[in-house]
Amino acid sequence: MENSIELTKKLIEIESVSGNEAKILTFLEDFLRKNSAQVWKTEDFVAGVFRSSKNTKKAVILTGHIDTVSAGELSQWENSPWGAIETSEKIIGLGASDMKAGVATSFVAGLDFWRENSETTDFDLWLVAVSNEELDGSGSAKFTEWLKNSEFDYSEIYGIISEPTGNSQIEVGHRGNRFVAFEFTGISGHASQQGNFEKSALAKTTVFLNDLNKIYEQMRTKYLNEILGAPSLVATSLSAGNSESPNKTADSATLIIDVRTTPELDADFENFANNLAREYNFSWKYHSAPAPSCLISKNSKVVKTLLSANNLDEKAIVVSPGATDQAFFVNGLGAEIVVFGPGEFSQAHQQNEFIYKQKIDEFYEICTKFLREI
Repeated sequence: MENSIELTKKLIEIESVSGNEAKILTFLEDFLRKNSAQVWKTEDFVAGVFRSSKNTKKAVILTGHIDTVSAGELSQWENSPWGAIETSEKIIGLGASDMKAGVATSFVAGLDFWRENSETTDFDLWLVAVSNEELDGSGSAKFTEWLKNSEFDYSEIYGIISEPTGNSQIEVGHRGNRFVAFEFTGISGHASQQGNFEKSALAKTTVFLNDLNKIYEQMRTKYLNEILGAPSLVATSLSAGNSESPNKTADSATLIIDVRTTPELDADFENFANNLAREYNFSWKYHSAPAPSCLISKNSKVVKTLLSANNLDEKAIVVSPGATDQAFFVNGLGAEIVVFGPGEFSQAHQQNEFIYKQKIDEFYEICTKFLREI
């Protein structure tokens, strides 16, 4: 069987930009079957389970996404993004840190652990790779929905999502993300007449944008979370009018907003958005499927076990800077699952992305110790 570094390189060499994960999911399906897992595969995920002989109600899930963002401008790569270049210190390639090394290492560590401990282990071990995390998290959403409705009936679920945290931070939660489209309508007219701007959709949009910081200050106070902090409300793009008719004011405008939510805002989001729509005279809809916020206790078993496995203190417990797949497991399955992995967050979505080989080796040892102690 491949070691962690060899498997990492093989995963990097399979191009798997979001929406194009079929080949890498098939590769991992074959890998799991060759290593005696009971395997399920869909277009959204591949999952292998090793079942305890103790008729257990406990599961441990080691999981991560195998899709990547686009390689971007290829001329800015020193070598092919899918070349998996190995040096004395690093492996370089698209997805190295985010997060193919984490997936590869957790799979190898899980398999090695199971070979040595299958007779005495009191939990089912799941090794799961999911698609589309970089877009909407639908791979994890589909897997957790499938597991919840499957023959498996667990009362305890623990796990690690091996997103890049440098083996130094344990992320216990994250704000949610809701990408929404605010749609303004107006009356078009000849742009030679100044008064026609005030009737246009862009005029209404401008009023809203001018008030954006005021709206944010109100929402941050109302929906502040003690652990996750404040929500945010950021405009990211605006489309309006017809660029081929520059002398015509816009009768419609669509403003895309990135809203990062706390549990408090998640619980009241539709009311919050509807009130804004009434005040500023727009309609709204989701740009893509929303991902809710999530949070597990700093005192949970999974956090304490991982702190012990890596000799970390409580200063290592943090929240994720962005949304991850964690919410699907926490909110959907009631799992105690954290984000913790060998990659460097600063390398995510970068040309010439790399991971330190030492971090891979460290993560392998941490995973196996975690599995022994959980």
